[in-house]
Amino acid sequence: MTAANKTKTPLSASFTDLLAKDGIALDYTNQYGSGLGISQRTNFGPRFGIAYQLTQKLVVRGGYGIFYGAFENRGGYPSLGYNYPFEYQLSYADTSNGGVGSVTPVIYPDGSTGTLENGLKAVQLNPVQVDANQLVLRGVQLHYQTPYTQGFNFMIQYELSPQDSIQAGYVGSTARHLEAFAGTNLVPKILPPGTPTTPYVEFPDFAQGSSYDITAGSSGYNSLQTKYEHRFSRGFQMLAGFTWAKALTDAGDLLSNGGVGGFRAPAITGIEYDRGLASFDIRRSFVASGTYELPVGKGKAFLGGLHGPADWVLGGWVTNGILTLNSGPPQLIGCQISTTAGQGCYADVVPGVSKYRSGGPAHYYNPAAFTEPPVATTIGQSSLAPLGGGNTQVSGPGFKDLDFSIFKEVTVTETTRVQFRAEAFNLTNTPSFNLPSNTDFLDTANFGQSTSTRSNSREIQFALKYYF
Repeated sequence: MTAANKTKTPLSASFTDLLAKDGIALDYTNQYGSGLGISQRTNFGPRFGIAYQLTQKLVVRGGYGIFYGAFENRGGYPSLGYNYPFEYQLSYADTSNGGVGSVTPVIYPDGSTGTLENGLKAVQLNPVQVDANQLVLRGVQLHYQTPYTQGFNFMIQYELSPQDSIQAGYVGSTARHLEAFAGTNLVPKILPPGTPTTPYVEFPDFAQGSSYDITAGSSGYNSLQTKYEHRFSRGFQMLAGFTWAKALTDAGDLLSNGGVGGFRAPAITGIEYDRGLASFDIRRSFVASGTYELPVGKGKAFLGGLHGPADWVLGGWVTNGILTLNSGPPQLIGCQISTTAGQGCYADVVPGVSKYRSGGPAHYYNPAAFTEPPVATTIGQSSLAPLGGGNTQVSGPGFKDLDFSIFKEVTVTETTRVQFRAEAFNLTNTPSFNLPSNTDFLDTANFGQSTSTRSNSREIQFALKYYF
């Protein structure tokens, strides 16, 4: 579409008048082509790896690579197609205080009454009719920078025996130009609670906090990863790994309000001020899995002379198991009172007081460890204390799970066999609780209470298969 054709789209006088009033220029241009943004075209993603055998049993490995992301589709936000004049809302109401009973009829511009029979026939879907006061203006950074991740690792592997090996090393990544939804038309200074915010925003006649997508977010992941592996021998195989890691970010997902906690005052501090633990941060993770053929039955160490029905019942059993032990994800504790007008607030942590208490899922966090920040008292004050403490002050309950199965196969003929399986999920029936739903530290009786689990109760299933 040419710039000349774009100007043919009718706009309401209210919209153009408010643009002029707030100093917003309406620019029809085809300078950047038919798209709504400028994407990078020179992205370079090198990757390389190296492995070197230092000794007969010791090997070192390393690698580095750059990996690019893409624009993320989130429906109405931040889609620019939902902006005026492509989408808008028209409202009609009876101003004569009429109606039957408690029902006030809708009066259309032509004077007709909105009834079930005539529906919306009298409504002219015309953007000229829009009242632009407090209209939402959505935006995406014009010079869109492609999100990318740099991944790197260095590992040392040592052979303990022909069947056993251990591995340890560093694995990390940094991400840049991540999408972050800081918003636009925000309050640019600290205001005491109750202060009207409209006089202080850049465009007072349009909606405050409208969606604005910028590629300014970043994240970092650092971890120590270890692994022990026993290759299958003598009927036994095992794999176990432990990871000690930390993930930080100031970006996040729009659907989760900008990540863990969102942004408090991006127009004042930028988004870096709210850098904290990523929602997927799991500080410690241990996973072990294994397979064991029970040494019982024909050809085994015990009762090796069994045959026929006796071997069908007692011999040939195989067990599998997976054990998972993870620490909990991070959580934000917000303020319970308003300390500013137009900004967010996180609770302060009381020095020297444990943030946790041994009350189980009913009392996971300690309310005495949190306090309200000071309330702002002066317009434009330099102190950021009313915004509170750091992001993600606590981590929630961990995750524990043991899955177990036992099975055996019985050969019927040379080409057919029967397999029996018994499988148990969460064998120990250990509940793993979700993040506490009550984060009001002033509610000392219920603060830190988790009322739901993220693990299923124990499930057992049986299966019988015939292979032919």
